[in-house]
Order: sequence, then C-alpha cells, then structure tokens
Amino acid sequence: MTTIFLGPIDSGCYFGGDFVNLVNGNYRRIDQLQVGDRIWSLANDGQTLIEDEMILMMDAEPNSSISFYTFITFDGHFLSLTGTHYIAVIDTDLNKTIYMQASKVTNKHQLIMQNRTVKINKIIQSFRTGFYSPLTTTGNLLVNNISTSVYVASYGVLPEILHRVFTPIRIYYYLMRWLFGNNYNPFKSNITYGLHPLPAFLKANKTTIRFLYNIEQNIILIIIMTLTIYLSQKYIKRNAI
Repeated sequence: MTTIFLGPIDSGCYFGGDFVNLVNGNYRRIDQLQVGDRIWSLANDGQTLIEDEMILMMDAEPNSSISFYTFITFDGHFLSLTGTHYIAVIDTDLNKTIYMQASKVTNKHQLIMQNRTVKINKIIQSFRTGFYSPLTTTGNLLVNNISTSVYVASYGVLPEILHRVFTPIRIYYYLMRWLFGNNYNPFKSNITYGLHPLPAFLKANKTTIRFLYNIEQNIILIIIMTLTIYLSQKYIKRNAI
C-alpha cells in the first residue's frame, strides 16, 4: 500500500532511488544507506571532497509518495528533493553560494558539483514513491554528484544553525562508537521506517531548543543537549523492551 503525502510541511527528504558516492569508489542508493557508511561530501568551497559518514537515518518512508522537485541540468545531471529540503546553489544576482529550499530554486540559480557549477535546464514537480533523510557528520551530501545539505526547513532555522544544534548528536555518535566499536549503532530503535524518535523529539521541542541556542551558544549548551539525547535514547530503549 502506498501512502500519499499531499504537502511537504514537515518532510524534507531525498528520493530513495538517487545515488551517493562511497569512499571506496562505489555508488549506493540512498534507500540502501546504512549507519557507518563512508561517503563523500563536498566542502563549502565547492572544490574539496570530504570523507564523510552516515550517522543516522532520520526518516525512511519506502512506501510513501510525496511531491518532489527534480532538477535537470543542461549536461544531463539530475537530483530530486522535497520542497523544504535545503540545497546549495549559486545565486547569479548576488554572485555567491546560498542555501535555499528546493521549492524556491529557479532556473536562474546554478547547482554545485566538484570544481564547477551547472546551469538548470528545467525543474519538474511530480509525486515519487520512497523518501529518506540521512544525517551526515558534515551536514552535506553529494547526491548524483550534486552538492546538497542534509537539513530541512521544517525545524525553522537555517542549515548552518541546524548543524551546530546537531553537534551533540555527532559527539554522542562518535563517543558511543569509540566505546563499543565501529559496528555499534548508537541510535538504533525498534522503528525501521518512518520518523526516527530522535529527530521527532527535536522537532517536537524545536522552540525550546532554539531558545536555548540563542541564549547559550557555548559548551554548556552542547553538554546539556548531549545529556538530553542520552536520556531520550534510554527512554526509547526502555519503552522498546
């Protein structure tokens, strides 16, 4: 059975059939990504490849259909994103790189690939089945060789702020993997599809988190949020038993 999402209010994701570049030289579909996969991301300079890691699948909806914006370049590259998903583009009027929601990108913008930018030939809006939201350590992800942000607008803040807010998640991930080994999944839950409990918790408390971030942009906030994640994970695991 396929569920149709009529609006992208809280869903910002990738199409599951698009591909990412693995560090070992292979490609992998987004719907087949696993925690710990070593992948390539593109630095903000648009030139440097960064060895990255997938640390959490925040949302997985293999049987759900949602509206995607598919960007097709003049040289045949393509990428599909839901409307609230952020993507790095070149604003030709401002002559600089900015992050925009996919629904607001137009043909006057250019997409970013390694060492070059590409012009958009056309943008197609259509319903497609299967959407996913992986979280990486850099906050970026190369999809079909096009640079994107992994973050979405539904949290109500820009990607660079979201990346700092998610710092405790990255710290917790590496700490737990250091303690228990590289095969350990710190955010494992009994939910195999749908919104993972951790981002669900963050979305439900986004107003409080924004408030804390605005008044305490320091190490104390990181410690508090790391403890919050740890306690929420304990709560999730206890309820799953």
